[in-house]
Amino acid sequence: MSDSPLNTAVLHQVMTHLRDGDFRRCLEFGFKEDELVRLNQLSFSDITELTRMPVRFVKISINHDLLGKALGRLQEEGQRAQLVQRAIQLGASIEMLNKLFGITSEEVSARRRLLGISIRTGRPKMPEVEELHLIWGRWQSLIAHAGIKPELIDANSIESLDIMMMLAEETGKPLSVIWKLVHEWHADVKKMLERSSKGRPKTLRKTSTSSSKEAVR
Repeated sequence: MSDSPLNTAVLHQVMTHLRDGDFRRCLEFGFKEDELVRLNQLSFSDITELTRMPVRFVKISINHDLLGKALGRLQEEGQRAQLVQRAIQLGASIEMLNKLFGITSEEVSARRRLLGISIRTGRPKMPEVEELHLIWGRWQSLIAHAGIKPELIDANSIESLDIMMMLAEETGKPLSVIWKLVHEWHADVKKMLERSSKGRPKTLRKTSTSSSKEAVR
């Protein structure tokens, strides 16, 4: 029996790479070229005997920088997956998920099925005038608390998504509706609100609802 399972594991991997002609991968293990030539000349019984020797010629070396980057990437992917799931649960549309995360309609449909979420056909009901003003006021409050200047809002950023999800949870409105409203506000409706003496235009309902007639899936 081998005195060092690590010897056995590494030798097995190296011999596999040698058989595949992947000499570069063998060198990455730290072997010298002449050592690889000699290993390649060994028979199966020779390799078996070599692994049984009590000499531990293999040791582990950790690249802390690469490990840190790998762990960081793993964490980012986990956070992204949580964001996507939360967004879907709050009623994000396919268009929204595609722009924010690059997810295809097929993947969105698959994720919805896994989460047991069914989407009603037709357009989601848009807020009435008074409710729209309340949502707008709360949106302004949330972005101010986050330290974001209104003129710098990017409705397709992850930073804005977090705030929009909070707003969707508070109001009970589908995230797709909140996302669409934010786009409208920071495109042209916001300008009319600023020009109004009361901070909101008299034609707000007509403008916002008419521009929201596009299908929100």
